[in-house]
Amino acid sequence: MPFRSGWRKLRDWFVHLLHLDESAHRIALGAAIGVFVAMTPTIGFQMLLIVLVTSAFQANRVAGVPLAWITNPATVVPLYSLNYWIGWVLVGGPSVTEFQHRLRDLMRIKSDWVEWVGGWWHLMIDMAAPLWTGSVVVGIVTGAVGYGIMYYLITVYRRAHQRHLAARAAAEAAGRGAEQADSESGTRP
Repeated sequence: MPFRSGWRKLRDWFVHLLHLDESAHRIALGAAIGVFVAMTPTIGFQMLLIVLVTSAFQANRVAGVPLAWITNPATVVPLYSLNYWIGWVLVGGPSVTEFQHRLRDLMRIKSDWVEWVGGWWHLMIDMAAPLWTGSVVVGIVTGAVGYGIMYYLITVYRRAHQRHLAARAAAEAAGRGAEQADSESGTRP
């Protein structure tokens, strides 16, 4: 079950983030940068960009790099169509339908990488302003929301985990105290 495996990997990655020896801010900032870059039309360079930007802002790379996969062959057309539409509303440009048609044609190119890069280049030249404007707007919003959610989840989890560890330590101390009292009173079996 590849879908189930994907969810398991996502869960394992998130649990790993919760236990990093890193501040909640740096982890959340890394995730926010990852989400922001994933929203930009920088396919093929997103992981490198995330590494560079997280390094520049001293954010956590482990939290950011996997988020580049938000933009993948299954999501690129609807995601960039939304970004383009938002940019088109703000700055105008060729129609959203024309953008979607050209993007779908581009995504159908499977074997010729040079042709794909050329098609992407021409798409960027012709429709860069609305696509980049919408992508930056969506990236800022989703990055900010992602930061808030990640920071909240990490903080809540870490507090609960500390309470759990303190309760376990108290129970173990109480158990040792009872054993010691039993051994001192001679009632130990």
